[in-house]
Amino acid sequence: MKKICLFLVVLLVHFVSDSFLFAQLNQTIRGRVVDSETKQSLPGANIVLLTTNPLIGSSSDWDGNFEIKNVKVGRYTIHVSFLGYQTATIREVMVSSGKECVLNIEIKENVITTKEVEIKASKDKKNTLNSMASISARAFSVDETKRFAGSVDDPLRAASNFAGVSAGAGTEKNEIIVRGNSPKGLLWRLDGADIPNPNHFGRIGSSGGGVTVFITQVLANSDFYTSAFPAEYGNALSGVFDMKFRNGNNFKREYAFQIGIMGIDFSAEGPFKKGKQASYLFNYRYSTIGMLRNLVPDWKDKLPTYQDLSVKINIPMNKAGVLSITGISGIGLSKFDPELDSLKWKKNEDRQKSALNSYMGALSVSHTYFIGNKTYMKNSLAVSGNKVYYEDGFYSVDYVLNRNQESDYINTKLAYNVLINHKFNSKHSNRTGIIYNQYFYNLNMKAKDRETGIYSQFVDDKGNSGLLQAFTQSRYDFNDKFTLNAGLHLQYFLLNNNLYLEPRASFKWNFLASHSFTIGYGNHSQMENLSVYLARNPADPMATASNKNLGFGKANHFVFAYDWSINQNLRMKVETYYQQLYHIPVVATSYYSLLNETEQYFSDSLQNTGKGINRGIDFTFERFLSNNLYYLVTASVFESKYKGGDGIERNTRFNSNYVFNVLLGKEFIVKDRNIFGINLKATYSGGEYYTAVDISQSIAQGREILDLNQIYTEKFDDFFYLDITLNYKVNHKKYAGSWSIQVKNLLDRKQPLGYTYNSFTKSVELQESIGMLPMLSYKIEF
Repeated sequence: MKKICLFLVVLLVHFVSDSFLFAQLNQTIRGRVVDSETKQSLPGANIVLLTTNPLIGSSSDWDGNFEIKNVKVGRYTIHVSFLGYQTATIREVMVSSGKECVLNIEIKENVITTKEVEIKASKDKKNTLNSMASISARAFSVDETKRFAGSVDDPLRAASNFAGVSAGAGTEKNEIIVRGNSPKGLLWRLDGADIPNPNHFGRIGSSGGGVTVFITQVLANSDFYTSAFPAEYGNALSGVFDMKFRNGNNFKREYAFQIGIMGIDFSAEGPFKKGKQASYLFNYRYSTIGMLRNLVPDWKDKLPTYQDLSVKINIPMNKAGVLSITGISGIGLSKFDPELDSLKWKKNEDRQKSALNSYMGALSVSHTYFIGNKTYMKNSLAVSGNKVYYEDGFYSVDYVLNRNQESDYINTKLAYNVLINHKFNSKHSNRTGIIYNQYFYNLNMKAKDRETGIYSQFVDDKGNSGLLQAFTQSRYDFNDKFTLNAGLHLQYFLLNNNLYLEPRASFKWNFLASHSFTIGYGNHSQMENLSVYLARNPADPMATASNKNLGFGKANHFVFAYDWSINQNLRMKVETYYQQLYHIPVVATSYYSLLNETEQYFSDSLQNTGKGINRGIDFTFERFLSNNLYYLVTASVFESKYKGGDGIERNTRFNSNYVFNVLLGKEFIVKDRNIFGINLKATYSGGEYYTAVDISQSIAQGREILDLNQIYTEKFDDFFYLDITLNYKVNHKKYAGSWSIQVKNLLDRKQPLGYTYNSFTKSVELQESIGMLPMLSYKIEF
């Protein structure tokens, strides 16, 4: 590790000194302008760089493409106008010497064609890429994912800066808690296809893990939803990550190489054949720690390793439409063996034997066909899946392994999606589609019973089942002040023939030029992990699955929002919400509810009688990056309660009550062509609730027993931590180099994760997060 850090420091000195050798550097800005609803090209659109003197710009050709050559490296505000369409402004676009700047610009037709209306483009964070969303939604950019302190180039961690979102306990779990809901309530989508948990080292049923498989090098701007999401999204209770991969540059072949603490990765993009429109883009990463693990034999069973691959192929076929292939995969391997000398045993981990091997992948092939000038149809065929092998146990003093869990979980999904988008006129657009998922599962799961402590097998099943979804949603702009989004989503689960019809609607009123009110409602439902439905009574090997007829958990989301665009760079937003959760799976006459779970690993019989409420208010005050300065202040105050099978109202595990974030960043121009950035983040959050360990009963039974008189009554202390990111981008004549130093939890405050019983020492141990996490990386683009 010391040698790697020394090597990176030497590179830093070299490239900083080298950055003063060249004169002014130029680059090309190119892209395409299309209608936001129909995706049809807009020829003759004017594209102007406002911050140049004299002004420079270009016009789009017949296919909507434009090109601006010889642009000096730096940041620019780009103005896009087209007769009969709303003017778009894209602010602070980064132009560097290493790669061409490629933009895909979508603009909306004016509802009132006699009046010019100026709005921010869809690439701005104020507006989502999905025009059917108008509340509890936000676009997030690749640029801010790289820039925000504490995000470590991870869009999942970057989302924890938004109002209503917290990252959960610890810096290593990468779980996203939305408005007091369990992280498992999230839906993950990539380029229109639902995908498994995109994290390395994710457990069964979890939406988190140690490291994301998403790489900023291939990502495009994406959308994130926290309530009442549009009708095209189903099978989710809390929120949606709608991720996008960008298309590769179809004019020029470009490459990037990065080395850092997190990994070594290489990416390439370009046209398959110069002069043609088809392009490719891929990125491969291998963990740096994994390399050390392979080089040092003593570390082989003590350090985790992971690798991932991302691919995007885009093939325009003129009148035959566009063929697109998107793929992502990740492998994470972790093994930990115990200390062999029992005299050195002090904590549970000293005698623990565990392994966690996770595999995930998704590959989709989609074809978009344009029917006239107002309609397009998109067909997609996707295959995805995940495999998790997990074992966990403790050795006794005579070195006998006492197992807690062991699972071999495989779930593969074949999906077909069809979507038709039609623009009736400038006021009315409709999007209708069908999604069919066929699951193929092979589940083998063993664990200690939560009540009796008996170790046995509770899932051993192989088969298939399906989930059918259908949706329709319309957007209607009555005029430039009133907009209605309304739709229906249907879900039908073939395993038990359960059917759900879910209405969604939102109404937005721009009552003044820079002020708007929005009210939204959504009914949502989510299936559980397949292992929940297939669990059997361990005491009866011939028993059928007791939860096979279990219904989906459901929720009503009610949201009211006020948005004030103070000026072009400042924005304030307030959202208040009430979520009524019902039909939640719980254990009869027990405190137990799936609302408190982040994973799904148990053998209980469940029933749909549980309830819950989440209510709160989210506040956002933001200055978008302008004149090299940005800041973001968010505050969330909320309450999260639930009722289990016993009907008693309690705090949920995730009822931390409040989260406050302050982010600040400043960029400095060095020698008129390089950029040095300082980014800070401060977070203050309430602690999560937990159930105390009953020490006397645990000693008596020789295993952990919870105190049922203190179910989620104990609360961890509030915590405060700081993050910092230093970025230095050096533009050279033929390439650009970027240095990044990121420190998460700068004050090294170890956050409590929970308490566990140590049967060896007969004591209760506090589990803590890893504390300060430093990252150093260098990327070269050429």
